[in-house]
Formats: sequence, structure tokens, C-alpha cells
Amino acid sequence: MDSECLSLLPAVCLVLVDPKQSPPDDTSLEKLLDWFKALHSQSNGQVLLQHQPCLLEFISSVCTSKSTDPAILSFTLKLTGLLAATTQGFHWLDEGGLLACVLEREAWGVCDLWEDASVRSGWLQGLLNMLKHQQALDFMCGNGLIKVILQLQNDRSLFVACLANQLLVHILNFLTSSNMANGSDVVGSRESSLRPDCVLVSSEIMNAVVEALSSEDHPQVLQGLRLLSLVLSQCGEPIRSTLWKDVLVPLEVLVNRGSESLIQTLITVLEAAARQSEHKVEELLEAMLGDGNRKECFQCAALIVKLEKCPEVLKRKAMDIIMLPLQCVSTQPQAEKEINVVLKEQLSQKASCISLLMQSLSSLAQLTHTKYLFEDVSIHSITSSVVLLLRMCSGHCPSSLLHINTFTHLIGCCKVQRCGLDTLSALSVHEENLDLRKDIFGVLLDYLQSPDSHATVLKKTFQAVKSWIVCSPLPDLLQFISHDLFPVLEKRMCDLRWEVRDSTLEFITQLTAALNDNSGFTEALLTSGMVSILLSSLADAEGYVRASAVAAVGEAVTASFHQTVLVSNSKLLEEALVQMMAILSQDTEGFPRRAVVQTFTSWLKGSHLVTALESSLSSVLSLGGNDFDWEVKMHTLELEEVLMEKTLTCCPYAVQNFGSSEETRFTQALIKFIDFGLFDLLFNSLFDCDRPVCEKACALLVKLRTLTAETADLDPSVLVLNVCGNRWWDEVQRRYLNKQQAKVSVCVTNGVTGSDDRTDCGLHCINDISLPEVLLILDLDDMQRMLTLSSDHVVNSPRSLMDDILSAAQQSEENIVDCY
Repeated sequence: MDSECLSLLPAVCLVLVDPKQSPPDDTSLEKLLDWFKALHSQSNGQVLLQHQPCLLEFISSVCTSKSTDPAILSFTLKLTGLLAATTQGFHWLDEGGLLACVLEREAWGVCDLWEDASVRSGWLQGLLNMLKHQQALDFMCGNGLIKVILQLQNDRSLFVACLANQLLVHILNFLTSSNMANGSDVVGSRESSLRPDCVLVSSEIMNAVVEALSSEDHPQVLQGLRLLSLVLSQCGEPIRSTLWKDVLVPLEVLVNRGSESLIQTLITVLEAAARQSEHKVEELLEAMLGDGNRKECFQCAALIVKLEKCPEVLKRKAMDIIMLPLQCVSTQPQAEKEINVVLKEQLSQKASCISLLMQSLSSLAQLTHTKYLFEDVSIHSITSSVVLLLRMCSGHCPSSLLHINTFTHLIGCCKVQRCGLDTLSALSVHEENLDLRKDIFGVLLDYLQSPDSHATVLKKTFQAVKSWIVCSPLPDLLQFISHDLFPVLEKRMCDLRWEVRDSTLEFITQLTAALNDNSGFTEALLTSGMVSILLSSLADAEGYVRASAVAAVGEAVTASFHQTVLVSNSKLLEEALVQMMAILSQDTEGFPRRAVVQTFTSWLKGSHLVTALESSLSSVLSLGGNDFDWEVKMHTLELEEVLMEKTLTCCPYAVQNFGSSEETRFTQALIKFIDFGLFDLLFNSLFDCDRPVCEKACALLVKLRTLTAETADLDPSVLVLNVCGNRWWDEVQRRYLNKQQAKVSVCVTNGVTGSDDRTDCGLHCINDISLPEVLLILDLDDMQRMLTLSSDHVVNSPRSLMDDILSAAQQSEENIVDCY
């Protein structure tokens, strides 16, 4: 393929450099460049260098042309950098002055092209590609390119500015690595450890960062902070420490100025510095918090508590600031003294009030998830505040409310409700909250019962209920589940909104799965009338709901079989199987059918339901394998894989009455597969129109082929597949005939007739064939190799790309002739 493409390269270069031709789209040029990169990496640039006359002429023509297209120039800049990434390629381009012609924009035929952002980004990318050796850096320094890169750091194009920052960081890293390669010991050292030439370059970049941070121009300050953040995160010593020492003064000025638009970027810088334990970073973080009387201090505090490396004293101070909005609106008396003017103003405005509370709640939730130790902070108090806030959102106004305006902002506010419920879920892990369970379940039940609850709020409420039930002693909650929760769930499963019905069924599924080993819960579930409603939900008008109902019924069946003392499990399974098979064979939507096959897979993975499912597996495999939805077919193959593993690991129902030898058990297992129709499914899937289905089937057949090959005493005569009327046999037959055509021709020429050999009379008369024979006929290894290729690998190949470029050029010429 590469040799064919290389033969087309001269013609493609002529088309690209021709100003009369419309340039290919950016995607095609990037794909062409990707091919150059692949060739370059495979041969360390040798293959491209062998074609240097063609590429040399192309690069020279593009740069000196008076009518070069910006896209072609950008492509050329990147290609030149790629070619110059090796010392041999660099010398080849530098000897004739071509490198300077390409990378110094004053030498271009059209200087106005620099105004195009794609050209500037191509120039930067070219330098990035080239900077792999010392000669490249010397060239950049000697030709004043560092100054141009620093100018582009403040480019009006954000993409160009970000690329300039990346290049500057790459240069600094290159300086560090080249310094170490020359034997300098940089451990714990400063700038003095760098070689003199390295010091000049690094000083130029560092001085530019200091200048940017000291500027009054906001975009320039922002880009300086972004570069500083990258250096602190990605560069090593002595560069990182030296730059940090230089920027401390302007950084302190920016922190004390408290510009709201710079808060996020400043925090990113300080977070990177905190990870490296840089000098004075703690003082800067504390300065950002200030006295808690600035608008941006709440945003700072929310970010500080998320820092991985942060002093506990500082984190506690940030925690106090974060807690203040929640304490104020939840009427805690101690908060009244601490409230400041700025906070009062923000809480009185709807937008800022909601934003502050969401920051406070989300920070608490995140700290809980990271197992933060709430020292000097009462978890009990926090949880009480969250519960009270949720009550306020549903319209319950405490008599001691500090800010009446805040209450009106919160009524029915879905954002705060969802955030509060997330926080309440996270707080369930703390044992200190056990005595608050009555209040917590009370407010959650109110939300579930309220007709005003939004569908998304109900979903969050279900998640919170599950978290608190799972984290609480279950015997104490069975009364609540049976008499309070289940009746509400029954009503919600009849809700007019399908999203609510769906969320309810998902909740039942998750709760049943979490408590399936608890006999008390299972008995409550099966005797509460919930199961009949679950079964009726299988006929819901909405496909998503039917799919969730299938999963819920599946978990209920699993739970019933875990508790073998319950006599209703067989009846429940029987009813479930009838309805699920109806869904799999008749439902017009894919989601419920997928859910049915997934449920069978889940059942089969357990040890209780294997025997009970045996009579249904053949039908499930047949229906799922012939489904028109490719995901249903994939799930069916996953079910088949589990069935294979269960059977081949000597599952009781598969090996009963088998012989003692492993070969006998393996043969009997394969016979069982034939009875299930497993091989028909595999071979049909092998030639399916959907590639993922083919891949999965091929992988399973390769596994089976390996097992059959390793079994010495396998009797092929008992492993016979009936191929008459099977659609996969046509494909197998075609492949078989292709291999045997020569042998058949020889037999006919020699006058061999009446033989019993299948190859003599062709394969059209065959009604059955042994499994090992089919596995040997098929070239599964080649099929697996082809299937790993992307479906558009031919269309997107370099050869196809070049053909398209040449074809487009030819059509353009023909159109010109037609015009005349």
C-alpha cells in the first residue's frame, strides 16, 4: 500500500501546488499528513527522504508562489516541521536555505497569508513537529522565532494562543532534558544549573510571563496565567522553581486585586503550585479567601476545598465560608452573627442566592465523597440544614427565617432541590445521622408524594431514598418500606409522565438488587402487590418504561429464588417468562427486546435459575439471533457466551450422566450446544451485516475451535450440524468450494464418478456436516483480522485519499474544457 501511494506522490504534489485547483478539504489534508507521520515514524524519516526531490520541489513552490492557498501553506508548514524532525532531514532542508524560506514568513511569496489563523497555527505546529533535536532549537533561537511565538501567545485566535503556550512549554522541557543529557545535575538546583545558551532562551520566556502578569491588559494577563499553570504542571526543575520565584510579586498583586474574571485561572495556577509544594502558595490561597467579605470569596472557597494538597487550616477556613449560606437560609442562630453585608446582598437576589446555595451543597457532597474528615464541623448540623433547606424548597417556611426574600427564591426551585438531594445522598454514609432518619425519610416521602415534584427531582429523590435505606439497619425500615414507600411507588408507576414511571421502575430495580439477600425485604416485595404492578408495566405504552419493567421483574425473580423458602418463585418466573417471550417476539421497539435478553443473561449468571431456564433458552437464542436490531443480537451473543462458560465448566444440568473423562463431558457439552441451536446462531452471526456482531461471533468460534483442537478423542460423527435450509450454509459452501475447486476438477478430469467423497460430487447434495469440519473450512483467523479493521478502512486509506485528490483535479480540468 505504501509503495503504491509513494508512486502517486509526485502527481499529488503537482495538484496541491497548482493554484488553479481547488485545495482538498482540511480533513483530507490532515489524513494525508497522518500518512506522512506514519511513514516517518516507521522508518525514522528514511522513506520520505528517499523521495526528497518531489517534496523539495513541492515545499519550495508553495512558499514562493504568489497565489498559495492558506490551507496548502498550513499543510506545508506542518510537513516541513515533520521532515526536519530528524537531524538528516533538518540538514537536507537547511543546506539549501529552504527551512528559512518556509519558517520565516518574510520570505513567503504572499506575506498577507499570515493574517489567516490556520497559517499561524500551521507554523506553530510545524515548529512543534521539528523540535526533536538541538539543531532545531538553535535554528529557532538564531532566527528570532522565540519572539514570534511569544507574540502569538496573545493571538486573537484562542486556538493559536493555546498552541503557542504548548510550544513554549515544549521548549522549556526540551531545555531541561538537553541540559540533563549534557551531564548537569539539576536536582534541587536553580537557573544557574542551566547551560548559558539554555539560560538565554528560558530567561526570554520567563521574562515574558512576568511581563504578561504585570500587564493591565486582561487578555494578556489571562494568557500569562495559563502559560504559568502549564509550566507548573508539566515542566521540571530548575525551570519550574525559577519561574515561580520570578512571578510571585505580580501574582500577589493579582490575588489581592481580586478580579472575579481571573478567579478560576488563578485557582488553577495555585492548585498546580500546591501540588509541587511551592513557596508561599498557602499565603496566596489564604489571601484569595480574604475576610470572606468579597463576592468572589465564595467561589474561591468552593474551589479551595476541592484541592488535593491544601493545608487543613486553610481548608477549614474555606469550609466555614462555604457553610455560611446554608446556615443562613436554614435559620441557624449562630450564623446570624457571622453574616456579612455582601452575603446578605447576594442572598436577597434570586440568581446569586441559588448559585451560592448550589456551590455550598455541591462542595459538601464532593467532600463527603472524598471521605473528608469534618473536624470542628457537626455532620448532624449539616444534615439538619440540608433537610430544612429541602423543606423550604417545597414550601414549608420556618418561623425563625432570617431572610424572607430567600424563602421566596427557593420555593419550587428544581436546581436547589436536585443539588440538596445529591448532598443528602452523600451524607448517608455518616453514622452520626442515624437519629435523623425519621426527619430525612419524612422529607423524602413528602417529595415522592407531592404532585408538584418535577420528574428530575423525583429521580434524585429515589437515589437519596436508596442511599439511606442501604446505609441504615434494614429491620428498622421494613415498616417504612411496606406501609409508606411501596404505596407511593404504586402510585408513581401510574404517573402520567413516562419519565416518572421509568425512574420509579429503575429505583425498584436498584433497591431490589441491593437488598436481594434480605429475606424480610423480599417477602415484603412479593406480598405487597408490587409484583403484579411490575408485571402490568411490561405492557406500558412507552418502550423505555417497558424496558425498565423487564429489568425490575428480572430482579424480583432473582430475589425470589435467592429466598428458596418462598413458594411463589416458580409461579412468578412462569408469568415473567410468558410476558418476556411475548416482548422478545412481538415488541416493535428495540429497548424492551434488549432488556429481555440482558435479563436472561443476568439470570443465567446466577446459580439458582439455570435449570428453570433450560426450556426457554433455545427460543431466546433463536429470536434474539434473528432480531433486526444489532444490539439485541449482540446481547444474544453475550447470553450465548455465558451459556458456553456455564456448560463448559461442568454446570450440573449440562454434564449429568456424562462419562468420567473430560473428552466425554466436552463432547456432551457440544451436543447440548447443538440442541440449543447455539451453532446456528454463531454461524448466522458470523456473516451478519453488522460488524460488531460478526466480531463477537468470530471470537467465540475461535475459542471453540481452540477447544476442539485440544481435545484428542473428539468424535466428529456425533457432532453433526444439519445444514439443510440454513442461510449461513451458502456462505460456508462458497468458501468450501473455492478451496476444493482444484481437487474437484482433477477428479472429474480423471473420470472419477460415483464416489462417496463429498468433494467429488460437490456440496449441493450435503444435508449435514460435522462441526470440526466447518471450523477447519472457515478461515477464522483471516476473518478476525479483517473485522478488526474499521468499516471504512478502504475509503479512508492513503491510496483512496490520493486517488480522490487526483480524480478531483481531473474532473476540474474536464469542466474547464466543457466551458469552452
